[in-house]
Amino acid sequence: MALTPVSILWSLLSIFVASTCTVTFFYPAWVTHPDRLHSFGVFRYCVRNLEILIPTPRCISYGGNPNLGRIPAGAWQASCILYGGGCILMCVSALLTVFVLCVDKPKHRRLALINGYLQTVAVLIMAAGLLMYPLGFSTPFFQYYCGEAAGPYSTGHCQIGWSYMLAIMGVSLSIFCPILSNFADVKYDEDDYLAFV
Repeated sequence: MALTPVSILWSLLSIFVASTCTVTFFYPAWVTHPDRLHSFGVFRYCVRNLEILIPTPRCISYGGNPNLGRIPAGAWQASCILYGGGCILMCVSALLTVFVLCVDKPKHRRLALINGYLQTVAVLIMAAGLLMYPLGFSTPFFQYYCGEAAGPYSTGHCQIGWSYMLAIMGVSLSIFCPILSNFADVKYDEDDYLAFV
């Protein structure tokens, strides 16, 4: 077993980032309308539920069915593929970090480095998906809800939601996962620590 403080931190951070990215992928609060009833995500959106007298949001996939072709902007389709693919890779790598903790010493280093490369790819494509998403603000669908002033990287009278900000934070933290994978087998030596202090 290769349980070191760095490998445990790496594993916990990988699990946290994977779960954060997955939640933000499915939660449609990337951009919110001032009325708090309309919000838009990369995969789903929320509109006012007209079936109930009390104003509540009703969240559905674009077009009613989970279908990539029904997402109203090409940039959002690309963002869905990139960010979603990065989330899948990050979930796989989070499971792999737990597996790496249970592997014997000779194989531990090699698996940790392979997983670090996998996490690097996941970080890069998730970041590309996040950067691509605001390019879809110029579509008629988005401008209908957020005003004519909406355009690439301009939300009009809507505002960036907590889910998009959490996605940015998750991707920012995931940058540390590949770095920690390089040091996953570094052991903490108490004698060296006491000599340093």
